[in-house]
Amino acid sequence: MNLPTTHHALAMAILFAATSGTAHAAADCAALAKAAMPDRSSVITLAALREASPAEARGNGPMPPAPAMPAHCEIIGKMQERQGANGQTYAIKFHLRLPTEWNGRFVFQGGGGSDGFLGDANGGFSSQPGVTALPKGYAVVSSDSGHDNAVNNDPARQGVVTFGHDAIARHNYGFGYIGPVARAGKALIRAYYGRAAAFTYFVGGSKGGQEAMMAVQRFPGEFDAALIGYPGFHLAHASIAQLWDGQAFGAVAKAMGQIGADGLPLVNKAMSDEDILLAQGAILNACDALDGTKDGMIEHFTACTTARVMPEMMKIACKSDNMADKTSACLLPMQIAAMRRVMGGPLTKDGKAVYSDWAWDAGIGAKTAQGVTQGWRIWKMGGYTSAINNGALLRLGAPSNSAVFRSPPLDVADEVTSLTRYALNANIDEAYAAAHVKWGELKEAPVDFMHADATDLSPFTRRGGKIILFHGVSDPVFSVLDTIRWLDAVNKREKGKAGRFVQFYAVPGMNHGRGGPATDRFDIFSQLVAWREKGVKPGAITATAGADTPWPGRERLLCPFPARPHRKDGDSEKASSFTCQ
Repeated sequence: MNLPTTHHALAMAILFAATSGTAHAAADCAALAKAAMPDRSSVITLAALREASPAEARGNGPMPPAPAMPAHCEIIGKMQERQGANGQTYAIKFHLRLPTEWNGRFVFQGGGGSDGFLGDANGGFSSQPGVTALPKGYAVVSSDSGHDNAVNNDPARQGVVTFGHDAIARHNYGFGYIGPVARAGKALIRAYYGRAAAFTYFVGGSKGGQEAMMAVQRFPGEFDAALIGYPGFHLAHASIAQLWDGQAFGAVAKAMGQIGADGLPLVNKAMSDEDILLAQGAILNACDALDGTKDGMIEHFTACTTARVMPEMMKIACKSDNMADKTSACLLPMQIAAMRRVMGGPLTKDGKAVYSDWAWDAGIGAKTAQGVTQGWRIWKMGGYTSAINNGALLRLGAPSNSAVFRSPPLDVADEVTSLTRYALNANIDEAYAAAHVKWGELKEAPVDFMHADATDLSPFTRRGGKIILFHGVSDPVFSVLDTIRWLDAVNKREKGKAGRFVQFYAVPGMNHGRGGPATDRFDIFSQLVAWREKGVKPGAITATAGADTPWPGRERLLCPFPARPHRKDGDSEKASSFTCQ
């Protein structure tokens, strides 16, 4: 990650901070416990100097090592503590790390999922496993967004999504926590270093991507640039898509006789891994060559339409839906119909789109040395071998939809049978209507506090604000096509000149944040820093495939959308053999 500066004075300030930073003793850090804070309800519960530590392995599982940590002042605090709905105690908690050798910059680290965890405040990047901002000299803050999974957890009311029953907690989860935490972090930075941060960046993916969009739209004066990954900026509607997916694949499982011990369809049994590979093969046959290179990647994904894909799907259709006709070489017609239904996106009874359609892409599943990739199916239906419903659409989507993304919230127990029953029986039209009902003491609908789709970004951009946005084409949670439609709307408002402040990269094959048959390893944050601080507009980015892909080490270019890689000559596995056109 390169860290360019804007002028000589800033460079000297950073050099001074780097050489004199060790003078900050433990007493200086501890004194922050009594620092004046913008929100007078703030309480610092920890302020301690930490010594530098090396990266540490975390068991024998797939978790990457805990990142190396520089010497820094660690701060944990809370604000706006109160008694909320159903006897729950709520507060906005934050976690700040101030490196002894500071580069003069500040990173706000977005959350993920339903939040509720403090965050490590390391400033990690989904496309660079093991790389964090803190060792590079950035001060970093993270937050639980106003609820705590260990405290706000009622098994009778969606477990860790209990906060959905509290109007203020919902509001804070949507965006309300961002401004107060940003201001708290800036106050502590000023108190510790004696000067303000020169630049403040928001970095987030998924729900954190939604938060990044909220940051530039709702708090434009607090941030200078944002790296936005695969954002759930229409989350209230996207959660309804998960109900739709569960019902489509659940109907197939029921017809196949795949019923769990609780009497409900096993959504994860609707298609085996081998079935998904058959579907992937049909998609590749339809669209792989559209970009001029037949390589298991669909760079020209916008041309990979349902009309192009379905004829190839029908070539692998079994004779009938009778299980006696099912073989390893064919898909049941109802499996193909369910795929088409899911990829078309949720609709109301009168045919109105609820959320978005999805891009046909190779990332629904691919064969690798480790087996068949699971990043798409674990969200859309669940892992095949499980004897109980284990899909994220049920385990995560159902509680969030029933508690947070509808008004009023419903009481649904936090156990698999209740969540599955809710998802498979939910009425799509009613769920859509409930997402628009204003409720609670703030009189907000879920779409009010969750949807970050404003197209007027001028309060942010007139200050020089810059955005880089990236999204996996095979993301099963938030549709890349929804993101593109928002970008198109912004560009239309800017009369075709949105490229002066926003750049977008689509990543073919990539699932939710990473994974899939994709080149999903790339440094994109340094591009944002160079753009904001030196005016160097981002261009082609070299991306590499990880060990869990069909072709470890493969390189490709990520091109600023709508450009895409075109093969020149040379080694087809090297990015240098491609150009963006």
